[in-house]
Amino acid sequence: MIEVFNAISNIAITIEKDVFQSCTDFLDTTKSDEAIHQDVYEHCRRVIESEFEKVKSVKGAMGKDKKQLCTINNDGKYLVSYVAVDNIELLDVDFSLGSMFAIYENEFNAQSLKASIYITYGPTFQIVFASKSEGVKFFSYKHGELIQKESFELTNKGKINSTAGIQSQWSSKHKALIQSFFDEGYRLRFSDSLTLDTHQILFKKGGIYSSPATTSNPDGILELIFEAYPIAFIMELVNGEAIDGERRILDIECTEFHQKTPIYFGSKYEIQHVKEFLK
Repeated sequence: MIEVFNAISNIAITIEKDVFQSCTDFLDTTKSDEAIHQDVYEHCRRVIESEFEKVKSVKGAMGKDKKQLCTINNDGKYLVSYVAVDNIELLDVDFSLGSMFAIYENEFNAQSLKASIYITYGPTFQIVFASKSEGVKFFSYKHGELIQKESFELTNKGKINSTAGIQSQWSSKHKALIQSFFDEGYRLRFSDSLTLDTHQILFKKGGIYSSPATTSNPDGILELIFEAYPIAFIMELVNGEAIDGERRILDIECTEFHQKTPIYFGSKYEIQHVKEFLK
C-alpha cells in the first residue's frame, strides 16, 4: 500500500503545480468553460495514469468523469477510483479544490475498500490518508515536502452544518432537520467542494454534512464508488458515521459504476439526530 500512497503523493504535487499554481495556463478566454474543464481533466488523467503505471500492485484506475477502466497491470490487485478535480467549476475563481482516491482490492465494492485518500489544493495543500491498518494520517506540504501532522478524531458533537442541494427541492423532513441544527446554534459552512467540506468537519472535530435526496435527484448526487464509499470509510475511522438517511453507507451494495446515494456524515450525535428526523 505504501507504493500506492507514494504514487498519489506524487500525483498531488504535480496537479498542485500544474493546475493550481499555474491555473492561468488553462484559463484560455477563447475557450468555453466546458473545453477548459476537459483540458484540465485530460491533463490530470494523464498525470494519474502515468504515475500508477510505475506501481506493480495497481491493476487499473477509473475516473469519475469518464468511468472507463484503464488497465495498468494485469497482475496487480488494486483498483483505484478517483475524482481528478472536485467541482472544477470553481477553478477560475481561485478557490481551494481537491482530488479523491479510493483503493479497492480486485473489485469495486465497499467490502473491498482498503484505503481512502483525499487532497486539498491551493492555500491548504494537504493530504489525508486512511486505511484500517494505519488509521487516518494527515500530511501538510511545506518547503517541498510532505510533513505528517497530528491526526483527527471527531468529538461526539460538533457545530458545523454543511448542507448541499437546492433548498426548494428538499423534503419537508430534511428542511426541518436542517432548521433544527440551526436552532441548536450550528454554523453554516458549505463550499460546494466535497473534499473541502469533509476536511472542514475533520479539522473542526465534528459537525454534519448532508447531501439529501431532492425532487430532481431522488437517488442523491454523490457516487458510491468515487465519493460516498471513500468518505464513509474515513468518517468511520475518525469516530464518525455516514448513512444515506437510514442505512450505513458501507452496507449499501453497488451494482453499477454510476450508482448514486444521498449521504449524511459527521459526528455520532448529528447522525443520530438525522436518523430520528428521517425515520
